[in-house]
Amino acid sequence: MSATANTGSRFKTLPAWLLLGLLACAAPLHAERESNFGRVILDQCDLIVLGVAGAQRVNASDLTRAELTLEQVLYGKDPKRALQVFYSDPATLKKDEAVRGLFALKAMSSGGYSLVGKPILVPESDVEQKDKLQVAKEFIALETDPEGEDRTQAFWKLLTSHVAQGGYAAQNAAVEFMFVARDRAGLITEDNFADLRKLIAASKGLTKQCQADLTLALQGMVEARVKSLKFKRVRRAEKAADRRAALDDLKELQKTWPRAFNEADAKLCDALYDTEKDAQAQNNLQDLSLEIRLAERDRKAEEERKAAEARKKIEHAGG
Repeated sequence: MSATANTGSRFKTLPAWLLLGLLACAAPLHAERESNFGRVILDQCDLIVLGVAGAQRVNASDLTRAELTLEQVLYGKDPKRALQVFYSDPATLKKDEAVRGLFALKAMSSGGYSLVGKPILVPESDVEQKDKLQVAKEFIALETDPEGEDRTQAFWKLLTSHVAQGGYAAQNAAVEFMFVARDRAGLITEDNFADLRKLIAASKGLTKQCQADLTLALQGMVEARVKSLKFKRVRRAEKAADRRAALDDLKELQKTWPRAFNEADAKLCDALYDTEKDAQAQNNLQDLSLEIRLAERDRKAEEERKAAEARKKIEHAGG
């Protein structure tokens, strides 16, 4: 039932984890599902259970079948019996080994259940098993609340609390924040983005992978929403000091996440330069435009270098 696997794999297909999605359009503030978990898992399943898949596996046409003994039902109607679970990739569950985990299941007309996504493994020895159960329960509870502003605010609050918690909860939150950047950019404000940056910097229980994923999510937020909010202040602020402050923010963001900026942003700087009356703001616009283009130039040069290396390897392999 791992929403992390489904979402993360899409990002990993991008070169060097770039382009965190073509994120230009902000989605509506409220949605039928608040979370990636809700959309990818809850919308696709009838049951979420904690259980043990028995060690015996049976081939059934192009599917593999396992018997699932239930320990706890987290979502859906309790069938009060062991279940037959079918899945297409034999590697999903280890062969000849009992597997304890959280399983998302879709009822089949034959009476069995198909597996939705990959199970979240929670062996008895797993020190994070309580966290995994709690995270699943909290997202299920969130998605069963009435749709609206209160639930949307609760969603962001839940994610930030999970980042502060660290461990598995933070890793899951990182994936959800990627989803926010990609599909729910309307949730992002300058203030909650700044608060999230501070929270991530202060959090002690983050693994290197989680830190990298959160950094990627922040980059996506800059690309999807934050930079446009900053540029909006440059365009509309009446006071030159406010416009300069917004430009300082943009320069810091570009320095931190250069890949979140592109030629269109450089051209916007050029256009704003032509209408700006404040000399310092003009200098800032000029500097930002230059830095964006220099970063773009360096990226293209690096891509060309890698492409040339790849061609050499192919030529060498071919003799």
